[in-house]
Amino acid sequence: MWEIEFSQEANNYALDSHSYNEDILIAIENLAASSDGLPTEGTYQLLEQWCIWEIANHTVVYELDPHVLYVWVIKPGRW
Repeated sequence: MWEIEFSQEANNYALDSHSYNEDILIAIENLAASSDGLPTEGTYQLLEQWCIWEIANHTVVYELDPHVLYVWVIKPGRW
C-alpha cells in the first residue's frame, strides 16, 4: 500500500471539485492500494519515476518515491 501526497495545486483541485469528480479521487485511492504504484485502469506512460495517467476524463501526473505516490497535477481532459 502506498501513501499519497498531493502538491498544493492537485490538492486544491481535489478539494474544489470533489463533489463532481469523485471518480478521479476514487481512482487515485485505488492506485494507492496497488502493489507497484501503477494504474490498473485507464492508460498511462511511465517515464522513470514519473507517471502520466489518463483516467476518468482527467490527466494525472504523479511521481513514485519509495512508498509514496506524489500527485503533482490533476487536470480535466487530456494533455
